[in-house]
Amino acid sequence: MNFKAFVLFTMVLLCGIAAFAQQPQGQSRGGRSADEYIKLLESERRQTELQVAKVIETLKVKPGDRVADIGSGSGLFTRPLAKQVAPKGIVYAVDIDPELIKYVEKTAAEQKLTNIKTIMGGEDDPKLPEKVDLIVIIDTLHHIANQPTYLKGLKKYLRNNGRIAVIDFSKTWPAGHEKLIYKVDDLDGWMNAAGYRQVEKYDFLDNDFFVVYQ
Repeated sequence: MNFKAFVLFTMVLLCGIAAFAQQPQGQSRGGRSADEYIKLLESERRQTELQVAKVIETLKVKPGDRVADIGSGSGLFTRPLAKQVAPKGIVYAVDIDPELIKYVEKTAAEQKLTNIKTIMGGEDDPKLPEKVDLIVIIDTLHHIANQPTYLKGLKKYLRNNGRIAVIDFSKTWPAGHEKLIYKVDDLDGWMNAAGYRQVEKYDFLDNDFFVVYQ
């Protein structure tokens, strides 16, 4: 292989690696740019549909709690959770998309929410630095490739009597999500196999189920 051919081969290889590295967040955004996706996540319609304040009230989060928001996205739930657990509690905002992590850090700084800690999670592990009282997974679990293994791995991050709350689409799924659809029965099976039991189930969200496991 001559020098020019070697250089060309190297450039193609590097471009392929870069494209692969960007694939997970691009897929989870549905092909949108980070700015477009953040606008969608923060939209008034989504805030209304997910009833953020009511969900957090229902979870009975207390000051001093440790909470992990897995798939935190733009921080729609992260910020109010941080206010609820203040002043001594912590919320870990976990995502695999660096642009969304940056946005959470920016908005946390703007709102002086010093108890938000961002984590660049892995595809198969949220990489939490300590055990927490509550893990919330909102509109995210369908993007995780191996749900049974991932959920089982969360046990090491839960304190005694710690809970996992899962909210995800129940009726109308977004376009392009056809292969990601699952039901509460599927989730119950994964959770039971991982050693959890369903302790609460709520039906006040129009297009999302809301279940809590312990």
